[in-house]
This record gives sequence, C-alpha cells and structure tokens, in this order.
Amino acid sequence: MSLFYEADKTFEELMKEKKNFVFIGEAGSGKSEIVLNVANKLAQATGKKVDLFDLDQTKPLYRSRDMKEDFASRGVTIHYQDQYLDAPVMVGGVRVSLISDNYTLLDIGGGHQAAKFAGAYADLLSKDDSAPVYIINPYRPWTKSVEAIDGTMQHILGSMRLDHIYILANPNLGYATTVNEFMEGLEKTDSLLGEFTTVNSACVRRDIYEEAQALTDKSLVPIDLFLTYSWVD
Repeated sequence: MSLFYEADKTFEELMKEKKNFVFIGEAGSGKSEIVLNVANKLAQATGKKVDLFDLDQTKPLYRSRDMKEDFASRGVTIHYQDQYLDAPVMVGGVRVSLISDNYTLLDIGGGHQAAKFAGAYADLLSKDDSAPVYIINPYRPWTKSVEAIDGTMQHILGSMRLDHIYILANPNLGYATTVNEFMEGLEKTDSLLGEFTTVNSACVRRDIYEEAQALTDKSLVPIDLFLTYSWVD
C-alpha cells in the first residue's frame, strides 16, 4: 500500500465510508478546528453518536476539549483527561468506542507522545473502517518543505504503527484568511506534494467557501470557527 492512500477520493466521500478517524497535525495546522467540524457534521447528518477523544498532549490553547459543553447538545461527546505539569495522560474508553457502532474521532496532535498513545490502537486503526488523516497547512514553518512534511509524517506514523495516511489541505493564515491567500496556499500544497500524491480536498472557512470553490476543481469542505477566544481581536 502506498503511504498516501485513498488519494482518488474526496474527504467528503471518506466521511461517508469510514467510522473511525485519526487526525494528525502540527500546532497551527487547524487540526482541532477541523476535528470539531467533522464531529458536528457526522452527528447532524447521521444522528449517530459521535465520540471525540482529545489526546493532544502538546498545547494548552485551541483544544477540542474546550467545546465539551457546547458539543454535548450537538450529539458529540468529547472525552479527555486533565493534565498536570505537562505530564502525559491516557484517556479511557478509546478501544470500546473504536469497536462500537459510534463514530470515533481521535485528535492526537503532532507530538510523539500522543502518537505513541494512539499506537496502542493500531490493530483497530489499520482496519478498512478507519482513516488516519494528516492536516497540511503550507503556511506553517514545519510544512514548508517536503523534507519537513516527510520527517514529521514518518515519525508520527512510526509511533502509531501505521503505514498509510490521507492528506487533507487546510491553507490558512488565521481566522481572517482571504480567498487569494487560500488559493495561494492550495498552489503551495500542490507544489510540495504534487510529485508524490494528489491532494484533492481542502478545508476552507465557510464565509469564503463559495468564492473559493468557484476557483478550484478540488473538493472544498466548508468549516465553521468554533475555537475562537475573546482576546483574539
């Protein structure tokens, strides 16, 4: 199997076919925002229970766990374990959810420790009903070269004991990203990875979705910004 799998499918198609998703992405990639959007969409579209496990061990801000109360009303249960002094922690219930009929989403971050924890479920995450998804934001320092992307992916996949990944682009410079900046980010993504795989899906802020979709043949996934804080402005 190629490292980059299901490259012929859009992310929208993947969401209809899989029940377990592992989201990987370095800080600033927009991963947690995407995880929340996918969880919300699956819950609203299917009415099925969605378990979201926040396994991110690397950052104190912009965490999916911060939306626990709001998302409970949406049919999404966000699971996490409090951390103290940056000590790594395990979150219970992951294996039970992965083998259930529920949708299961793992937000593991880009750190080695979280990936190592996720590796405990490699036997289930390698099955056909699961999809490991790597979020690429070409505007971030650690995804500005093929070498940087490859090094991070290989390290994380090795820790997770998986041998394939689905690439989802998320080119943005923050919550005020313009359509032109988004399109330039798509071009950067293609220039970085075009020699190795086709990236046919990307996430885009909902309010610029229609304008952006008219400019590209890629399948765009409109997302809402759930993780906003009063001090951002």
